[in-house]
Amino acid sequence: MPAKQTGSKRSAAATSASTKSTARTNAKKSAAKKSAARTKSAAKKKSAGKKSAATKKPAEKKKSAAKSSSAKKTAGTKAAPRQGPATLPKTEHIDGVLIVGGGYAGVHAATKVRCAGQPVTIVAPTGRHDFVTRLAGVAGATVPASDASTSLDGYASDVIEASMIAAADGSVTLDDGRTLTADAVVITAGARPIAPPIPGLEHALPLRTAEDALTLRERIAHVDSLVIIGGGATGVQLAGSAAHRYSSLDVTIVDGADELLSTMGASSRRDAARILDQRSVRVVLGELVESIDADGATVAGEHLPGLVVWAAGFEARADEFGLPSDDAGAISVGAYLLVDGWSHTFAAGDVASHLDADGDPLPASAQIAVQAGDGAGENALRLLAGEPLRDVELVHRGWVLDLGGYRGLAEFGLLALTAPFFDLLPPLLHWGIDVRHLVETRGVAGLGDLPG
Repeated sequence: MPAKQTGSKRSAAATSASTKSTARTNAKKSAAKKSAARTKSAAKKKSAGKKSAATKKPAEKKKSAAKSSSAKKTAGTKAAPRQGPATLPKTEHIDGVLIVGGGYAGVHAATKVRCAGQPVTIVAPTGRHDFVTRLAGVAGATVPASDASTSLDGYASDVIEASMIAAADGSVTLDDGRTLTADAVVITAGARPIAPPIPGLEHALPLRTAEDALTLRERIAHVDSLVIIGGGATGVQLAGSAAHRYSSLDVTIVDGADELLSTMGASSRRDAARILDQRSVRVVLGELVESIDADGATVAGEHLPGLVVWAAGFEARADEFGLPSDDAGAISVGAYLLVDGWSHTFAAGDVASHLDADGDPLPASAQIAVQAGDGAGENALRLLAGEPLRDVELVHRGWVLDLGGYRGLAEFGLLALTAPFFDLLPPLLHWGIDVRHLVETRGVAGLGDLPG
């Protein structure tokens, strides 16, 4: 805004006063002139101050806008576009490596870069790292609410709370209007819950983020029945945890497959059903959800009353951000985890199409995200240094699930820890894996976020 013209008004008043005082003594004239000079000088300083405030340097405006943005945001929300004089610069170059997403792949890529002494910036909408493998336990209240997430500040040189809306090679456009460029970019975000055309799907609560888990934790504590759609790892863990925590809660789990955990081994499928049966969980298999409303879900003509949770998996939607993708919407990557056809952008985690050494698709899991994040981070460093990139080999080693109540399931190739008594071991393994993740990414400081 233009500075107010207070100086001219005060100067005019001082001149008029000086003119009327011509009949006064020389001493009084001198005093009047000095007074007018002081008034005029003060007015000019005030005007100059307002002009300075209205014409801040771009760096100062950026800092001010960033602080305002941080103060207004809440977890899980997107930043509103800035307007007026506080608008952020449209294009900004990021030193070092730019990482989009603060999940397992993102923080492991960031750790590789940070430990090599290079600057790393993470873009994430909440500024927090969600412990996805513990979210079912958080929602079911068998682990502390604090297990849901932790601040990303300890993982990167800088954290930008925003969401990606588009990407090009070496650049990312954010929902706050900025486009960030970098010599090396790693994209690890872009997956979302599957949303089939089921009438009333909006009534179902998702379980994908820490915010989702905390919302469910509060809601489940005040209902009599729970209907979980999806018999995969997330659904089974939530059913087991909620049924253990609230013995009077009626829990039903629904899946269109003929068995729970259809992608896991026979032992895990069998003993998942056993543990849930011991906790009086009703299992409905081979049926699809017909509709959902505020009071429950209709399956095979039967209305199942209760709070409905959608845990039927997620899908990558990289194509919506302008990224090269396969038919399933996942980012197409090569052996170096470079995005196909691009030279400065890598992809890792659930949003990417990862293959094993035989060319077979790998499951979207935390362990694959960790391996891919490590590999993408290392190759990003090589790209910055002008060194040859290396192939990233990803290996699926098995599954470890915690069903709450000191029971769980684990399988590693032909070894299965699922039968009675052996099912006591997986929760301990799960805890140990979480601790290893914290130490690998944050060192001793990570022990401050030990899981409960």
